[in-house]
Amino acid sequence: MTRVAIVGGGIGGLAAALFLGRRGHRVALFERDGHRPGPDADREFFDWHRPGVPQAVQPHGLLAPVRTVLRAEVPDVYRAMLRMGARERNEFEWFDDRGPTRPGDEDLVTIQTRRIVLEAALHDAVHREPGVEVRLGEPVEGLLVDRRGDVPQVTGVRSASGTHDADLVLDAGGRRSPVPRWLSGAGCRDVVVENHRVQIAYFCRWYRLRPDGPCDAGRVKAGSTSAFAVGGVFPSDNGIFAASLTVSTADPTRAALRDPAVFERVSRTFPAIAAWLALEPEPVSGVLAMGGLHNRWTTPADADGPVVTGLVGVGDSVAYTNP
Repeated sequence: MTRVAIVGGGIGGLAAALFLGRRGHRVALFERDGHRPGPDADREFFDWHRPGVPQAVQPHGLLAPVRTVLRAEVPDVYRAMLRMGARERNEFEWFDDRGPTRPGDEDLVTIQTRRIVLEAALHDAVHREPGVEVRLGEPVEGLLVDRRGDVPQVTGVRSASGTHDADLVLDAGGRRSPVPRWLSGAGCRDVVVENHRVQIAYFCRWYRLRPDGPCDAGRVKAGSTSAFAVGGVFPSDNGIFAASLTVSTADPTRAALRDPAVFERVSRTFPAIAAWLALEPEPVSGVLAMGGLHNRWTTPADADGPVVTGLVGVGDSVAYTNP
């Protein structure tokens, strides 16, 4: 049985903890945020203040490979998501004429949901898993590093409650993971980072469809483009959808989109969004912006070999992109 310490309790950390715990490993999951989300998706989504996770309130599309992994590894989590209002949509539903089918077409299913639904379902399963110890509100403060060998080895983590030995440490600290800084502070060579600034910003607003009206806008193309922005719709759970605009950070007028009236007027110029707004939905949020975007890849190895052993990155701590 391997002892695993996980730095970070976002989706990547939660999923890793659950997968490892169900394979018989002993897992300690450390997360700085002390909040455990409950089943009320709206309250958790709109009221949970998460300044370190700005992407949490942006729209997400969970594509077919995510569904495949969930159904194979944690079918109870997937069933819980559907009970909480997540919806399935086969990608061939966009077409009037599907043409000949091929094996696997039935699995080309997107999960329409907000991120919080997946996160809450994972939290519930992880807290029930006997081999996983969840330490909410207890951030990792540093790594235990043994430097006696040719290559330093991470042997655990340090938190406010003391030191915690581990055979393997997973860095699930996300795009702002402090692990590279901790390795440098422990005398290790710097990890390799390839980083490119992305000159775009996201603006979105959430709406709820009327209970006595259509459940969606029908077979409408999800995205539209113009010379100054990309507009898109993200159908989600429980009658919620997001209208999203992606604009260049070189556009000096982009800040005006924070005004809900301006955002809606601009959004209606995009056929995809206009079709959904024509259903007269109720706005349930202000305009939520996210900037400072990057494409980044990080690896604890350089031309001379591994910087450290005993440490594996997970999710955004390794690589992330902003399309």
